This record gives sequence, structure tokens and C-alpha cells, in this order.
Amino acid sequence: MTVEYDGSDFHGWQYQPDTRTVQCELEAALEQVLNEQTSIIGAGRTDAGVHSIGQVAHLDTTNGLECERILLGVNSLLDGDVSVLSVEEVDGGFHARYSALSRRYRYRLIRLNHPLQRRYAWHPGCVWNDALIGEAVKFLPGRHSFRSFSQARPGESDYICNVIEARWEPNSDGATFEITADRFMHRMVRGLVGALIDLGRGYLTLDEFRRLLEEPTRNGDVRTAPARGLVLVEVRYGNKRI
Repeated sequence: MTVEYDGSDFHGWQYQPDTRTVQCELEAALEQVLNEQTSIIGAGRTDAGVHSIGQVAHLDTTNGLECERILLGVNSLLDGDVSVLSVEEVDGGFHARYSALSRRYRYRLIRLNHPLQRRYAWHPGCVWNDALIGEAVKFLPGRHSFRSFSQARPGESDYICNVIEARWEPNSDGATFEITADRFMHRMVRGLVGALIDLGRGYLTLDEFRRLLEEPTRNGDVRTAPARGLVLVEVRYGNKRI
């Protein structure tokens, strides 16, 4: 399943008891449609407030219902802030999380406060230097430890990610940061955005940013940008984008 959601009123993707999450909403709807207990696995565990236009999830079912009928049935039961965009049958070896080769995230920033955009973009409340930030983004592709930019989770010790592409694109309203990697650590993209804005407004130097990347010492060495500007855009499996 490919899933789109406005994360503003969700406490993230992953199941939490007595809390509204995307996984909980989808499983409840699927159980009604399939008439069986259902467990789904997502390609990424987005945090509270993070959005998606390309989350991928898989489930195993013994129900022979056609994909189109599952799609229509589930969407008829979901609230307006989450929707299943497509449902397709895959072979038994497919795993939404472990079969993924890369994920792409987009973070949107605005220079002026626009109340109608406050759920989907961050207004840092400062002037930033796009050219300087663009130089820092050039450091990101390749294999690095992103410990400085991430929040620790229990049992985590390896913060190495392979960044395939990273772009900072200024526009008339502000800027967009896009990054594609084989994996992402907890709050990593938001940590990167927070550090890039601090660099762009003069709170960090280019050398200090590089050291955070090349000589990480502890988790959360940077400011974390808010969740509302972040969107999971797509997940890639082999030559296929979903």
C-alpha cells in the first residue's frame, strides 16, 4: 500500500496504545474490510507531526479480496487526513522496510509567516544565507555518521547512513531541502535542517558544520527543526519508485 497522510493530528506512524497513529487507523480499517486481525509494517516510522505523500506499508492476508476492493473499502472508513493511494499484490519476500533501497524526504521552509501554511512549513523567524547553506549541503552525499544530527533510540549504536543525494533549493517563498538516503536515523532530517539554518544565520561556521558530520561526539549536538515542515516523499525498491 502507498499511503498519504497529514501528520499534524497523529502521534506518528507507529502503533502506540490509546493514541492516534497512522498505523492504528489503517489496521482498524483493514480489519473491517478483510474481516481478520491485521498487522501492517511501514517503510519508515515517521514522527508526530511529520507528513507523507509516499509512505509504503505491507501486510499479509488470507483474504482473497481484490486489491481495488481493498483500496475502496479502506478509504471509505478512513478520516480525511489519511488515504491509501494504491494497493497491489507483491510476492511473499517483499518487506516494506527491509526491501527498501532508499527513502526521500523533503523539508519546506518559508521566509515570512503564512498562517495557512503553518502546518506544512517552518518559519524560522530569521534571515538565512542560501549560498552558504548550499555549500554545507555538498558535504552530505556519501557514507557518514549522523550521530550529531540524530536523537538516540534504545539499542542504537550505528549511525552510518549512505546519502545518495542532497539539495538545498531556494525559491520565492523560502527554500526546500531534499535528501535521499538508504536509511535515516531518528529525527536526522530535522536535525540537519536545524543545523543548516543555524549555519545560514551565522550561529555555526562551515568548519563547525563539517566537524559535526565528520567528528560526531554525541547525539543531538544541534537544534532540531519542528516536524511540520517534513514530508516522506517516496520509497524506492529496485528500479521501482513507490
